[in-house]
Amino acid sequence: MSSASPLAQTADDAGAPSEAKGRAGRQVRVLFQLPYPGYLRMYGSTVALLADRGHKVLLSYDAPEKRRDAPADELEAHENVELVSPLPPAGRRFEDAILKLRQAMDFIRYLDPRFAEAPYLRKRVERNLPDRLRFLARAPSAIPFSGVATRVMLGLERLVPSDGGVERAILGSEPDVVLVTPLIGRTPAGIRQTDTVKAARRLGVPVGVAVASWDQLTTKGLVKVLPDRVFVWNEGQKREAVDLHRARAADVVVTGAQLFDGWFAREPSTSRATFLERIGLDPAVQYVLYAGSSRAIAPAEKEIPFVRGWLDALRGSGDDSLSGLGVLIRPHPGNVEEWAQVELADARTAIVPKARPNIPMSSEDEALYYDSIHFSSAVVGINTSAMVESFIQRRPVLTISDPRFHETQGGTLHFQHLLPSSGGAVQHAATLDEHHVQLRAALDEPDGHRASIESFLRTFVRPHGLDVPATPILVDAIEELATLARLRGSTPS
Repeated sequence: MSSASPLAQTADDAGAPSEAKGRAGRQVRVLFQLPYPGYLRMYGSTVALLADRGHKVLLSYDAPEKRRDAPADELEAHENVELVSPLPPAGRRFEDAILKLRQAMDFIRYLDPRFAEAPYLRKRVERNLPDRLRFLARAPSAIPFSGVATRVMLGLERLVPSDGGVERAILGSEPDVVLVTPLIGRTPAGIRQTDTVKAARRLGVPVGVAVASWDQLTTKGLVKVLPDRVFVWNEGQKREAVDLHRARAADVVVTGAQLFDGWFAREPSTSRATFLERIGLDPAVQYVLYAGSSRAIAPAEKEIPFVRGWLDALRGSGDDSLSGLGVLIRPHPGNVEEWAQVELADARTAIVPKARPNIPMSSEDEALYYDSIHFSSAVVGINTSAMVESFIQRRPVLTISDPRFHETQGGTLHFQHLLPSSGGAVQHAATLDEHHVQLRAALDEPDGHRASIESFLRTFVRPHGLDVPATPILVDAIEELATLARLRGSTPS
């Protein structure tokens, strides 16, 4: 991240003239539907650059009340950013049956043999099944004709008419282009964005879906109505969009991960000594960062005992270079409250922060996060995007297999992206003893895995070049999408 919040990133920072209209050649009105303000963590830089180029960005939150985000307020104050009302839920005659069709579709996709080793993903969707669809949960872990069943249901979806109320709401904003994210939410509230895509296509307004994170194409629902464009980070996500969601390859645009642009430009906010004194660790000693995972991946009741065991093993390793390490534990925001109650009785270990940061984070919270990675000698975690952010700072990243997290590591498809077998750079240990060997090597040779880290970044985060930010590429693609001319009244595909 840059030294300021990415929400305040200017077009000049992103390498584009602030008043340029880009490929559209004119001001464009962009209607951007997001679940809640926290999604500006992923798309704040995109909204800011669109606005700085002179375009009008209309932000429509499905849940505007879900707000604790001062940085979002800062971005919304931009003269070219306007908050508009939430798009209404569809109100068709058979709405309950349509919702059940979509919920069944989202569940049945996880009966595909490609998800046979991912029971965790199936269970997440299963929790959202209404009572009348609970019988689906008795299906085997994989059935060979699940693809046929999905195609049949997609055919039924094509018979579902666009909702007039959603169409009128879109027309009321007079957009040149509509964006939605994530489109593939698992809950009834998340499924509603399907009607936005359907309505925009019915009206002839170009519509795109923005894939917000590295796991969304494999951990959420199914794309049920194809948009004009799908914006993804890398070629791996493009394959997922095509193979798992039946998107047309020509309609999938690889932009890089705009979420991480600021991390390539940022510098530490203070000195190492000042930072470590502030958090209560000895500046004379190296430290390893434990980066916590989300509550869904590693709930506090599992993660805290795991970290206690990991820490005990480190202290009892018999290797002075490991047992004497400083340790900084950074809980995921979703687990901060539980971690704040933990007492470790270990003077060489600190838990920071102990109060949940806002999402998107303030400049101060971002600085604390960045500095905690920057000054570390290595980073350890279960399955978290903090691993990607650590790679951007060229830190060795390590993980450990543990039965408590079997389903949320090996049982997820997105975790595989991080492993060397898939072009990643995470050092994966099956045991604590193996982990200690890897950690000792990382401390002795910090650049020992530098080549694989650079390769991962070029492939996964910035496929257009390590010095090429993703945000301007995404904004260019949005401007280009706005130039698509389609007849109003065209039939959604």
